[in-house]
Amino acid sequence: MTTEQKAVQEATAPAATPPARAATAPEPAHRATRPTAPRTARHATRLTVALGATALLLTGCGQLDGPERLSADCTVVVDGSGSGADSENGFRAKEKLKTTVPGFLADQKCRYVSYAPITAASAASSCQVPRIDLDPDADKRSERDSLWQQTRVIAQAGAEKMLDCARERQPGSDVLGGLERASKVPRDGDGTYHVLVISDFDQSDPDFRLSKFELVTPAQRDKAVDALVAVRGVPELPDTTVHRVGFAMRGGKTTPERVEQMGQFWQQVLEKEVKVGVDDGYGA
Repeated sequence: MTTEQKAVQEATAPAATPPARAATAPEPAHRATRPTAPRTARHATRLTVALGATALLLTGCGQLDGPERLSADCTVVVDGSGSGADSENGFRAKEKLKTTVPGFLADQKCRYVSYAPITAASAASSCQVPRIDLDPDADKRSERDSLWQQTRVIAQAGAEKMLDCARERQPGSDVLGGLERASKVPRDGDGTYHVLVISDFDQSDPDFRLSKFELVTPAQRDKAVDALVAVRGVPELPDTTVHRVGFAMRGGKTTPERVEQMGQFWQQVLEKEVKVGVDDGYGA
């Protein structure tokens, strides 16, 4: 029995009936008698004190539950093609990875982080980086912010490792294949699946080169979309938001008109064909 249970039991127990007193000679009339509180009043006071102590104990226990846990599934997809070079001729993929991934993991409350490459054949790429649990149950600390800071550093290193591999093996830009790879990772978390794609989205692989297609008119864009879907298929990504970083940035070589046309092309691919949400909130 806990302390608070004993206190309540003692407070709520009926008061004992005092034993009969032996007859004594009456006290002198002039002696004043000390007034006493009625038994019911004393009983209520004890009950109030006991319940108050119990409430404090229960409140204290509630405060030990710790902060809200991380819960989302996330994947970082990185473009290993030459257009992501870390120079004036590329969109600086590694730089964008370093500046974007930490905030992305924190903003989306990512618990499980997976990785996928963009190469000439992304879905079949041999690049592998293990998935990371940023908020493991085995860690029992009540203050978890320091834990998350540590695990996010590890997650950042994993993303850089994937980028290095993508650059070394079959460099290319099969963006839709990268999303296909992201669709295959385990999903154990709650809510929306968040996929961060660091790429200029200039699809370029042995079977499809976006640069060869005119995208000025709706009919031309339809033709390009059909051609891409025919060779790459459509990945299954339910309840997913794709966060784009570096979109249409090819070292300053893409004209504003082409950027707008690519935006319309990928809107059709991602929102109408793949059926995912698109978020450009992390900037170019």
